[in-house]
Amino acid sequence: MLIPEEKIAEILAASDIFDVVSEAVILKKSGRNYFGLCPFHSEKTPSFSVNPDKQIFHCFGCGVGGDVLSFVMKYHGISFLEAAKMLARKYNIVIEAQKMSPGQRKAIHTRESLFRLNKKVMQAYTDFFKDPLKGSPARQYLERRGTSKQIIEQFQIGYAPDAWDAIVHVLKREKVSKGVAISSGLVLERKQKNGFYDRFRNRLMFPIFDINMQVAGFGGRVMDDGMPKYMNSPETPVYSKSRILYGLHAAKQACRRQDQVFIVEGYFDFLSLYQHGIKNSVASLGTALTREHVRILKGYATTMILVFDSDDAGINAAKRSIDIFVQEGVDTRILVLPGNSDPDAYVMAHGREAFLELAGTARTVMQFLLQLALDTHGTSVEGRIKILDEMKQHLAMIQDYAVRSIYVRELAETLNIDEKAVLEKVKDAYEKQANRQARAPLMPAVDDTSKSVLESDPREKQILSMMLHWPELISVAVEKKVVPSFYSKQLQRLGCLIIDSGSDTQNIVAAVMARVETDEDRQLIASMAMEDYTGVQDPAQTFAILVNRVMKIKNKTDRVIVSELTKAKEGCDVDVIKLLKLKQQQNQQLHNS
Repeated sequence: MLIPEEKIAEILAASDIFDVVSEAVILKKSGRNYFGLCPFHSEKTPSFSVNPDKQIFHCFGCGVGGDVLSFVMKYHGISFLEAAKMLARKYNIVIEAQKMSPGQRKAIHTRESLFRLNKKVMQAYTDFFKDPLKGSPARQYLERRGTSKQIIEQFQIGYAPDAWDAIVHVLKREKVSKGVAISSGLVLERKQKNGFYDRFRNRLMFPIFDINMQVAGFGGRVMDDGMPKYMNSPETPVYSKSRILYGLHAAKQACRRQDQVFIVEGYFDFLSLYQHGIKNSVASLGTALTREHVRILKGYATTMILVFDSDDAGINAAKRSIDIFVQEGVDTRILVLPGNSDPDAYVMAHGREAFLELAGTARTVMQFLLQLALDTHGTSVEGRIKILDEMKQHLAMIQDYAVRSIYVRELAETLNIDEKAVLEKVKDAYEKQANRQARAPLMPAVDDTSKSVLESDPREKQILSMMLHWPELISVAVEKKVVPSFYSKQLQRLGCLIIDSGSDTQNIVAAVMARVETDEDRQLIASMAMEDYTGVQDPAQTFAILVNRVMKIKNKTDRVIVSELTKAKEGCDVDVIKLLKLKQQQNQQLHNS
């Protein structure tokens, strides 16, 4: 253990899983639980559930589950210790780590050092920006662009001087180690290995905040025609371009309120929209949108509007992103601005209301793709064949059958092609996609002789589930010695944990969660704790039936195996190999669940 058990219990007791999860997932109450779209897999119908009473979450779609620490670890992609520290900071709990391996200690130290360094460098960039002499070009540039002082201050826009060692001096002053300096991406090592030089020079600097308001990286923009126009921090232990969206830390509440988010490409696109009161927007930092980006945004809005320039680069950027949004089942619209405008120029020239009015005309993904195909191929016979061949691939990605049918009909009418013919083409493309996804090694068949053993497993899981729901049944399980009779070693282990935690009957799920050591076990505990027993009239009687059945199967199987092995010793014609396999299955875990 890296943190004492009592400290973990304190963190879990202080944390509210609803508050923590609702920062990342839109949750709606349904019965005792809250449901939302799972941030860990693609889905259109909410199957991700949070139970505030038991302080657990579980997705009925992908099976992921656990307590608040499990969620923070998986959502942010961080270690157990980092998740514990994050929650401890949130709830003002002091923790001290114990017995870390050198590798763990180094990784955590590096991340914490990078966050501290980035914050100091951000301050250095803002100081350079405010310097009467050094920062003058940057201040004049932003003034010409119409960027307000409030926006500059809120988003901590700074300036990297036209020098090779401005940040090198900052690192020396802060006594930053060579390893952290290289990991930060702020400086580069000279070829002669005799020092470092600044990565960002003579650029406007935009701190990139993560969702927890920590400075994860930086983006720099030239103020002339120099190239590259934009330069971002490289991948570091704290900055992942596939997961961070510029401005989300400031926009998340507005996205929640309006249930809609505008996705733009550049820093100034975002800042200009925000300055004009359109605060439900984020920027993709000039990189292709990823599946992780989309899943993160699903936690803040159900409708997403991609806003792109009308030039070829903007159109191609839209096309690259579309398939991910379709596969994720998101209500996505495409807004292509007229006259080669970008969002920054358009809102500066026409204002907030004009932009929002234009946004109201944004096309659905399929409408956009169809218009693009029509513009490219035309409406000749050959053109319509090419359009159909192109569109069938996109339509096949739509998981919702009803939605797919609507677009099939619309495509058939637009191309003046029989709807059944279009449907056949789409169906063929859909089946090919499904077959490709299904090409996975099949599980080996199970011998018939093990069927009676396999039948026991669901009951074993149900016994543990009922023990979590009605802790008073634990004493019955102990008396009957049913847990040691389980065939599943994993369920045996978890059963012992539940029995040992049974003294805390008010918070038994949390008590068990605090003691399990693997994600797999946490997920299994969460799934069992989320079982619905509303139809069970007499839990004690149902539990007794389950226990008796498991014991009966175990005893019967034992007798059969012993009898057959005795016959084998006496020279009878018995399949010894099959019997030994079955005997071995008694001593091994049959299933992971």
